[in-house]
Amino acid sequence: MNLEEYHKMHALERNYWWFQGRRRVILSILEKFRKSGNGPATVLDIGCGTGMLLEDLQKLGLAVGLDFSMVALEYCRQRGLKSLAQADVRYIPVKSGSVDIITALDLIEHIKDDHGLMAEFFRVLKPGGIAIMSVPAHKSLWSGHDVALHHFRRYEKSEFLALVKGAGLQPTKYSYGMATAFFPAMVFRRAKNLLLGPSSDSAVKTDEFRLPGWVNTVLRKTVEAEARWLTQRNLPFGLSLLCVAEKPEASQAVV
Repeated sequence: MNLEEYHKMHALERNYWWFQGRRRVILSILEKFRKSGNGPATVLDIGCGTGMLLEDLQKLGLAVGLDFSMVALEYCRQRGLKSLAQADVRYIPVKSGSVDIITALDLIEHIKDDHGLMAEFFRVLKPGGIAIMSVPAHKSLWSGHDVALHHFRRYEKSEFLALVKGAGLQPTKYSYGMATAFFPAMVFRRAKNLLLGPSSDSAVKTDEFRLPGWVNTVLRKTVEAEARWLTQRNLPFGLSLLCVAEKPEASQAVV
């Protein structure tokens, strides 16, 4: 990810609808699908970024954040977070079968060898442990936004499902996410690609920018409604794919 994007993320994430809405989605899904109940859990936030979600994960037990970027980890430290490590997530520095919960939000698309990364997720999870993952959906939406974030790919729904299952993980929840932004983003990115070209200097920036307060509030509340919906049902479209996958110890049906 371009260095300036970490600074932008940190400046926006406390209030910006995308970051706060996604956080609510993940916490709602986590509350429903975690298997350790109210007991303490070992949590690994892989690609923890500037640490907003990691703050919440600390309430579950031992929550450790991994990131390759020292800039991201410094922002985590400014939040008072201490269980951090700089790491190449292709080789997770954690012993096998030691983690209850992995969170990997908008990370996997940054790694060229996504099959190797998924195998690492399988290795470090305990039997019955879960990975909560999100990735950008739809190859047709590729734009300068993806270039600025150093993505290798966007995923089609069947493609990401095959990746997860191929590693031996069993999906227990699989849905599109961030449906609120899907149609506006589709129009905006295709127009930007048409007018500027997907790789022009002007186009190679993320699509997060400050909005009028009322627009930001409406979007955030809509995504929070999505979070409640996703605990019971799936969404038929969206900008992201959301997957909860278990390292098997017993069979479990997809919901």
